[in-house]
Amino acid sequence: MTSSPSHDAEYTRKVALGILSTLQHKGLISAAEVDAILRAAMPRPPAPSAPLEVTPASPPPKSDPTRVRREPLPPPVFDIEL
Repeated sequence: MTSSPSHDAEYTRKVALGILSTLQHKGLISAAEVDAILRAAMPRPPAPSAPLEVTPASPPPKSDPTRVRREPLPPPVFDIEL
């Protein structure tokens, strides 16, 4: 006797939820970890049929030569008494 794939999937889902619930009640994992596991196990939404339209990015601003050149910073001074 074989069961249908939908029944197998439902059984597996209930067993997994039972295991997660038991681990949470025993304090081995937190509620946030259970939520993260459940979110990770959710099926992904189907991909869009048409590619998304992307607008080109604006070109980066031209660098100002006066801003690029600057004098080097002096070395740091540590005033430590020994």
